[in-house]
Amino acid sequence: MAGKTTPRIYGMLAAAATAFALLLTGGAPSTAANPAQEKTINYVNLGDSYSAGFGSGSIISPFPGCFQGDGPTHVTQIAALPGVVLTADGACAGATAQQVATMAGALNSQLAQADLVTLSLGGNNLPFGDTIAACSTLGSPAVCEQMLAAAWEELDGVQAAVHATLAQIDSQTDATILVLGYPRLFTTNNGDQPLVTASTARAMNKVNDALNRSIRSATNGTSAKFVPVLGPFNNHGINADNSWMYYNTGNLADPFNVHPNTTGYLNGYFPASRNHIHLNQLG
Repeated sequence: MAGKTTPRIYGMLAAAATAFALLLTGGAPSTAANPAQEKTINYVNLGDSYSAGFGSGSIISPFPGCFQGDGPTHVTQIAALPGVVLTADGACAGATAQQVATMAGALNSQLAQADLVTLSLGGNNLPFGDTIAACSTLGSPAVCEQMLAAAWEELDGVQAAVHATLAQIDSQTDATILVLGYPRLFTTNNGDQPLVTASTARAMNKVNDALNRSIRSATNGTSAKFVPVLGPFNNHGINADNSWMYYNTGNLADPFNVHPNTTGYLNGYFPASRNHIHLNQLG
């Protein structure tokens, strides 16, 4: 997912997919195994800003039209596991499920050789970032209600779009496919907060939970496995005493806002993912 400015800043993802494919054609990461290792595990990462590491490090553009965070995340930790080689990281902030499918199509050769694929998708199909902006303290209560109602109505469409993308990726690879869910953005037991009121936060968390259920259902009929992260992030949302979510109170337009911070990626997303990665069964 991403903030309100995402459509303007992070568009052109179809062109980005082509650019990335051409970049890899000229210099893909080496897949040569360490002599001490018995096998190499080829790893491909796809998805939106939660897979692109927004909230950790600084914003970089690894190829034209795509933006990622360059700090430590679950992706860097997975890539550091024994034998694992990250052959392609095509996650881009702002990507919809359809745009993730476009990127996957551009990375067909990498997916064909992959043993492990991780991705997050679906949040930008609501779009959740615009809903957060409308429901913030700077937004309009009336528009917020309209956006929340629209989000509930769009969940079936989100599920269909996510399923179509997962079915496509499933047809491209025999890899283990891990679909990462989203954490609840807000911890509500501390009352109102700078971004939203406690009641609005609860309403948005309910939409967030429904989104996760839709994504889980979208894996049906595919080999993809849904990886929930609600447990690890419990009581670590925005306004928590120990928040694992990035939120810059001095800049509501900060594109890292409402994304996991480095701790969230390392203590939330990575352990959840690692529990589903069986290295002895990959490669």
